[in-house]
Amino acid sequence: MARVILTIIALVLAITVIKAAIIALVVAGLIFRTQQTIGLLAIGGLATLVGAYPPIGLGLVAVLIIAAVARAVRN
Repeated sequence: MARVILTIIALVLAITVIKAAIIALVVAGLIFRTQQTIGLLAIGGLATLVGAYPPIGLGLVAVLIIAAVARAVRN
């Protein structure tokens, strides 16, 4: 029984360390490479939106593609 409890505690600690490392990487990215970090966070948010609400997410993806094509044609 003690091994099970220690295993659970070890897993919880490992998950906590991983979460802290991810937060530290995001903060460091926002400090040193702001545009790229915001872009990656936006891509992650868009992927989450597509997964949670497909019609809204795919509509937003279509709008972004149209805006990118219009901007490329203009330049």
